[in-house]
Amino acid sequence: MGEYYSYADLSHQEKLQLAIRNILTTDTLIRPLNDNNRPGGLLEFSKEDNREFIIVGDLHANKQNLKAILLDNQNLFRLRNDETVLIILGDAVHDERVGHLHDMETSIEIMDIIIHLINEYPDNVYYLLGNHDTFSSRLGKSGIQQGLLYHNAMLEKRGKEYTNLMQTFFSVLPVFVIHKYFLALHAGPVRGGITKEQIINIRSSVSGDLLWQLTWNRLNETRSSPSKKEYAPTDLDTLRQNLNVPDNFPIVVGHNPMWKWGRDDSVWVDPLGAHNHVILYSNLEQKSTYISFNNTPKYHIRNAKLRVKKQKFLLGDY
Repeated sequence: MGEYYSYADLSHQEKLQLAIRNILTTDTLIRPLNDNNRPGGLLEFSKEDNREFIIVGDLHANKQNLKAILLDNQNLFRLRNDETVLIILGDAVHDERVGHLHDMETSIEIMDIIIHLINEYPDNVYYLLGNHDTFSSRLGKSGIQQGLLYHNAMLEKRGKEYTNLMQTFFSVLPVFVIHKYFLALHAGPVRGGITKEQIINIRSSVSGDLLWQLTWNRLNETRSSPSKKEYAPTDLDTLRQNLNVPDNFPIVVGHNPMWKWGRDDSVWVDPLGAHNHVILYSNLEQKSTYISFNNTPKYHIRNAKLRVKKQKFLLGDY
């Protein structure tokens, strides 16, 4: 346009519009178009891509953990230099701490940071759809309609146009990652498997409940026959077979902390008989956990240092 402008001078609405545009203009070699010629639900990175990939699980409004991960191991510097790709597995919103389920200000704040990151590093930061990334009144916890509360809080703080744009933001997010060393999604595999074409066309009218399953399914914890809302280790194997990846391919998800087996944990490796399967949560107050694949099939579980000096690092004053 020939005119210089500072990103900081953009309104919140303009920043969100820019983020939506960046999401929709992801290289089609990475995000294939669906049958309607729109960006599909899949991100598939080239086998020639040798950047480090770091994966962050559910943050649930914990912006301090996100900042700690960005500052850990020079991750933000490496994002700037196109050496690292950040994948957030959805559910950055909705504080889950006891006594904070009603608090939606923190959800708005953490999405401001993520929107900033997507705009600053559109080829290096990707956010996958989670089940909490919605304004639906059906989304709730402990009887509290967090989806509706989030909608109303945003409406009051940012207005109708911004709130409608955030709904658009949710509706254009990818849902699944295929990398040469791992698969990643928010929740769990579809019962009975899903194909690459089905993932690309995940928002098609003929996809049924596939999108719901990828964002809601949980690992069956009773070792009995899984319900319609659960998956078994065999479903992980079927997913690998359908996507033509090796049997030992890691599948990384968030969504379902296995706190019955330890309240202080934030990552569960090969839980309940599953193999090469990781459930990752990144929102504990005392621990900020993420996973790194650095051009090798062997991943590293990292805990970012939480007690860091306040630094902006291109994050503005968040």
